[in-house]
Amino acid sequence: MEYLAKIIAEFASFFDQYGNYVLIPVIALIFLLEWKISKTNFSNRKKKIIGSFLSISAIALGILVFLINFPFKPMVKSLSTVDGAIGSKMVHFEYLNIATNEIEVLEKYYDRTVLLNFWGTFCSPCIKEFPDLKRLESEFSEDLVVIAISNEAPEKIKRFISKVPGPSIIGSQKNYEWINPESFLPLTIIIDQGEVKDRFFGSRTYEEFVEIIEQVNNEK
Repeated sequence: MEYLAKIIAEFASFFDQYGNYVLIPVIALIFLLEWKISKTNFSNRKKKIIGSFLSISAIALGILVFLINFPFKPMVKSLSTVDGAIGSKMVHFEYLNIATNEIEVLEKYYDRTVLLNFWGTFCSPCIKEFPDLKRLESEFSEDLVVIAISNEAPEKIKRFISKVPGPSIIGSQKNYEWINPESFLPLTIIIDQGEVKDRFFGSRTYEEFVEIIEQVNNEK
């Protein structure tokens, strides 16, 4: 399921904007084609082979339509929104800093590159990234700030990070007007000088993070 989510995530904008308009008519055409083939003079064996292929294709596309409209919809919507913001100014974003118990805004850190990481206490790939995120903020301390955001209750986050140390800034999401990926995590958004540069769904290695940050720095 994680692999499927990553594939859908790569084309989130397409699925959000055009998915139903393209996939549903294609499924209807497949059923029409299957019916027409059943009326041809093809041998029964040939009809069976073609019919099976078309049926499997229709079922696969039907499952995809179900996924992007129901269980995967929060991910598709959120990633499509971020994709649409790439190259533009980051929206106003607030979070509760777990360490200080104060509301902060991202604008506070726009003098540096911001790695905004959405995570959850239930998300093992997210937790796996924590050591690399801590290493990143140490290695790039002058140019980078790492902010890890969870949509869970502050008390739950506090209890968790007391046992599993994370980046220096860990927050609880306060506003959901922009995106709410829910359980589809981790999601990382790169912001430089207040501009959304890129986004990445799924876990990344330290080396991949370094490549991303260095690419942003080289574009300055």
